[in-house]
Amino acid sequence: MRVLIADDDREMAEVLAAYVGECGHEAVATVTGGGLAVIQAFARFQPDAVLLDIRMPRFNGLTVCHALLSRKPDAKIIFVSGSVEGDNPFISGCGAAAYLQKPVSVAELREALGAVETGKALA
Repeated sequence: MRVLIADDDREMAEVLAAYVGECGHEAVATVTGGGLAVIQAFARFQPDAVLLDIRMPRFNGLTVCHALLSRKPDAKIIFVSGSVEGDNPFISGCGAAAYLQKPVSVAELREALGAVETGKALA
């Protein structure tokens, strides 16, 4: 699966890209420039899934999620956040396929990527 990594923390983006590789998937790009750059990269790379931080400059992850899903309703968005809880109503209502709490382990990422790849919902 081709995965776009979007996190304004460059080190976190690099770690997630390495984890994606360890899970047997391809990180097509890492975007650290904020939400607008994520939307542009999504259009350019057409990934199968997006690992998306929620707190970013120039459009937060929730806004980006809505924008991506309006362009491609079957886009697979996996939120990754250390500052917003997964049960936040804004997260559950925006259409993301999964939510991972930072720090993310390789096992958690593997499970989430596997679930979105097969179309299964995470518990």
